Amino acid sequence: MLKYIYIGLISLLLAGVLNSCYEDKGNYSYNWVQDIDLTEVLKDTTVGRGHVLYLEVDLKKQVLGTEGKTEVANPEDYTFEWKVITGDGDVVLSTEKDLNETIDLASGVSYQVNYTVTEKKTGVSWITDFKLNVVEELKGGFIFMTEDADRKVDIEIYADDTEGNKVHRTGLLSGSGFPYLSGGANSIVYTNVKNWGGKRLWVATGEATGWLNMPDFSWEEKNMLRMIMLTPQPVSYTMKSMYYLSNQFMYFFTGEGNVHLLTSRSILSADVTYVNNKKFKAAPYYGGASSNAAILFDQDRGRFVSYAMKSGGFVTESCYDMNDESALPNSDLLYMQRVTNEGTVAIVKDEDGKYQRCQFSIEENPTGTFKGHLDQMEELKGNAAMIEGAEYTVIDWMNGFLYFSVGNKLYTYRKGIDECVEVNVPDVSFDAIVSLNVVTSGDYSSNIFVATYSEANGGKVYRLTPESTDSRNLTVEEVIDTEGAVKCITYW
Repeated sequence: MLKYIYIGLISLLLAGVLNSCYEDKGNYSYNWVQDIDLTEVLKDTTVGRGHVLYLEVDLKKQVLGTEGKTEVANPEDYTFEWKVITGDGDVVLSTEKDLNETIDLASGVSYQVNYTVTEKKTGVSWITDFKLNVVEELKGGFIFMTEDADRKVDIEIYADDTEGNKVHRTGLLSGSGFPYLSGGANSIVYTNVKNWGGKRLWVATGEATGWLNMPDFSWEEKNMLRMIMLTPQPVSYTMKSMYYLSNQFMYFFTGEGNVHLLTSRSILSADVTYVNNKKFKAAPYYGGASSNAAILFDQDRGRFVSYAMKSGGFVTESCYDMNDESALPNSDLLYMQRVTNEGTVAIVKDEDGKYQRCQFSIEENPTGTFKGHLDQMEELKGNAAMIEGAEYTVIDWMNGFLYFSVGNKLYTYRKGIDECVEVNVPDVSFDAIVSLNVVTSGDYSSNIFVATYSEANGGKVYRLTPESTDSRNLTVEEVIDTEGAVKCITYW
């Protein structure tokens, strides 16, 4: 990776092509113009996106009355322009003699760059061009969706480059042109599905939902969720949460309790939150497996319901009731999350006021249809009522441990002891906790992520590994500094 590229540009015109603006010097009334000397052509070059490109120009001119003799030209006598020719309009990189700019052009493209030198006294210009190849040199990493004090949203990345260095970039959402930055950070998901347009970063703010083109973090006006919806909706019809399951399925939940599916057909379905033709409000949590079925929670009736696709990947228009034993009727859902082994863990307060940890699976009926099934239910005892006051909750992907936060304290329900206890993280004192997350990527699926923020210390993300035999004990694997308060995390 070349962070800085030094090129001596001795000449500015292509020999034999743009040798001079004035070839015939006889029988004219104007004065002879001193040519900018061309002895070397500016070579095609490559730069990593987000890196500084430095091109130093050795500006020389022909000595008056000589053949081939040159002298250093005074830059004050000229103006300069470095211009990139793109399909969407030209971009001026700099108006200085030398180029020293961060390149944020889309990667994977070879651009023509025109370098123009104009003599102020005569208005005569000389131009040369070269090819600029912009490459993406990031291997992948974390994408953080952040909020500031006014709940304005932005995106940061913390990634590895091809040389093993860590790269931290900020302001990627505001810099993309995406105009809907207010209302808070709802959800962010990275996908790479050919039928959905390849690499996309789905972004849901309090104002709108759309996507950025990856790996360039670029946005176009057509990149809005409403453009792929079966049922037309305004831009303000935004999502509260999004769940990517496979190359075939992605679930979208609104704050109003509607649920939509994106399938391989690349169309966002109509709302499916109906049982027996009656509308219900779904909690913004997905349960189930990366298959043709899901478990949702009907907040109106306080019970779990099933959803299943039709054969061939066609969207079913509604959900259906699970049996009463599995549905846990008259319950309050506190949290639900997929965990490893295609299972789902839900924390509920049942109709008797008891706190239950429920584990669900998706089972196939003899008829070939799918439905949710309650595999296990375990009462959470002791001071489990603390969970109701949780500000943020997460379930350890690998072990199924429950963690939640209140203020700057992180707690776990300690199985076997049957108590909610503060976790043990040696030498760490958290600032106010602003989110809890898991990442399902294989390299990080054994971690939980605790994001904190304070004016004094800024943002931090703690990547922690729970001890497999005791949820209370966690090891700090990494601490990542961020500019904003991290509300959502996805892995690219």
